[in-house]
Formats: sequence, structure tokens, C-alpha cells
Amino acid sequence: MEEIFDTYAIGGVDLSSTTDLTCATLLITKHNKKYVIQQYFIPSERLEFKIKDDKIPYDKWEKRGLVTICEGAKVNYSDVTQWFLRMNDEYKISTLWIGYDPWNTQYWVEEMKEYGFEMVEVRQGAKTMSNPMKQLEADLIEKNVIYNNNPVLKWCLCNTSVKRDENDNIRPVKGQKQRARIDGTVSLIIAYCVLFEKMNDYLALQEG
Repeated sequence: MEEIFDTYAIGGVDLSSTTDLTCATLLITKHNKKYVIQQYFIPSERLEFKIKDDKIPYDKWEKRGLVTICEGAKVNYSDVTQWFLRMNDEYKISTLWIGYDPWNTQYWVEEMKEYGFEMVEVRQGAKTMSNPMKQLEADLIEKNVIYNNNPVLKWCLCNTSVKRDENDNIRPVKGQKQRARIDGTVSLIIAYCVLFEKMNDYLALQEG
């Protein structure tokens, strides 16, 4: 993945509930491929419960650097902010725009703006997500999404089903296992939504 460092990215965040799994995504288009870097966040006081309840090795994923365990009983959204800053400082990945669902994110969005990030509101639903989600589906089928075999994202993708309306618009939903997590998928789709909106500007910067 070293070839995608020192470049521009688009971000997407699914903050979810403060006591649940949160996911931050960087999406980079290069060489006709989509490169995905993700970080997941979970509160420490919920860790043992979530390992047993979800039947997922969050502790092992944390040791691999894929999950950040936040102190206390809820996810500290400032840890999400610090991750974006670290990706810029350590790997020179400049996040141009970051998509987010406006529900319950006000103070975090303001914090991100104070650090100079440009935030883009992405409301979850078929109207907003349908075309980007179809593009993601096509990219996955064509093996154009490079995500370093991240097991957390792979798990989230496997948990994701498609809900289709009468106009053939789609949105992500949980499958038969309602307690399964799809936060990584949603975060990635949000990044795709921003890519759709900002495509021309993004490609111009990449080429420049």
C-alpha cells in the first residue's frame, strides 16, 4: 500500500452509536484502482461484552492496529479526529473532503472543521447512496477495490445486504443477523458518495 502514501484522499465516517463500533475510511483513486484504508473504534468498557456478543476478536484486531480502543464507556470521537491527523502527518495522506451522516455529529464536525477539514454532509438513504453503492458493488466484483484484506471490512461487507425500492434505488441494510455490524461498509459508501459529488475536482488534483 506504500504507493498510495503522499497523496490526496476522500474520507467517510460512520460514527454509529457512542457505545458501538465506529469506522473512519480513507478512499484513494489511483491507477484505476480504489485504495481503502480504514480504522475502527470501540469503547474499552464495552470490549469484553462486544467480543462475546458479536463473537468477533476485536482485541486481536486491536493488536494488528485495525481497531482503536477508546478509554471509557463510549467512543471518543476526538480519537477519530486524531486518526485523520495522524494519517496526514505520518503518511502525507491529505484528506480533501470527509463525508458524514449529520445525525448526532455536531460537536465532532465542528472539531474537524477547526483542524481545517472540509466536511460534507451525506444523509443515509437510497436517494443519496444508491448510485455510489452500485459503483462500489461493481468495483468489488471487478476487484478494483484494494483494502489490504482488512478482516474487519471483509466482515462488515459480508454482513451487508441490499434493500431495493420500486425505482431500483438501493441502500445498505443488515442481513439476517440483525446484531451484525455493517459500519465499515456504510463508512466506505459514504466516502463513495463524496467521490461521486467531487469526482472532477478530485481527479484534477490527483493529476496535478
